[in-house]
Amino acid sequence: MYLFDQNDAKSSLQSFFSNNGSAINNFGKTVNQTFEAYVFASTIKWYSRNKWDIKCHNPKYGPHKGQFQLKFSTRGAPKNYTFIRCTKGNQTVQIRHGLRVATKFMQAGQKYPSNLCLDVSIINDNDLSYYGTSDSLPNDQLVTFGEAKHMSGFAELIAGFIGMVHEMKPDFLKKKKLGKHHPQPFLYVSGRLNPTAKGIKETIEYRKIQVDIYSFDNKMT
Repeated sequence: MYLFDQNDAKSSLQSFFSNNGSAINNFGKTVNQTFEAYVFASTIKWYSRNKWDIKCHNPKYGPHKGQFQLKFSTRGAPKNYTFIRCTKGNQTVQIRHGLRVATKFMQAGQKYPSNLCLDVSIINDNDLSYYGTSDSLPNDQLVTFGEAKHMSGFAELIAGFIGMVHEMKPDFLKKKKLGKHHPQPFLYVSGRLNPTAKGIKETIEYRKIQVDIYSFDNKMT
């Protein structure tokens, strides 16, 4: 758990986002929040490395107008936070932090909403300026997603993440290949995987489940 250096990460993140109005205090007060920011940046770097054009969009209105601002809470309207627009050819997606997205199985008119607030989500290019704090993006607009956990990896954590994939993007649990135009759903832990977590990861590989597990020893970038 303590392998992740918060101060070093904050300095690196400030440098990475230096042209977008960021300050070192934009990357969270807690180590967990800074690790989320690190994973958000790692996702951006994945797209940049794969030849996507990257553009940072800061809020146009509200208390953080024109400022780089990540979303470290399940509450808050998307328009009040920074997002990244990625373009390659005729395809455009957005990278969002802390976005609320409906599950694959949510039905219109059900008594209670069925959605999850995802650490990192890659979505189709949507106008979310009218979304409120409790509104969720329709599931068919979610391309892929990632979760960031500041802890060592253990078997139950990975199994729980596979459950999240089942709720959000179950096609990735099938053996058919969906291509690598985007990252597969991923879990990123700041520490190392313990032996039983490594065992679950092995079964993911031979079952050909399309998810990735990143850690201190297996970084995304």
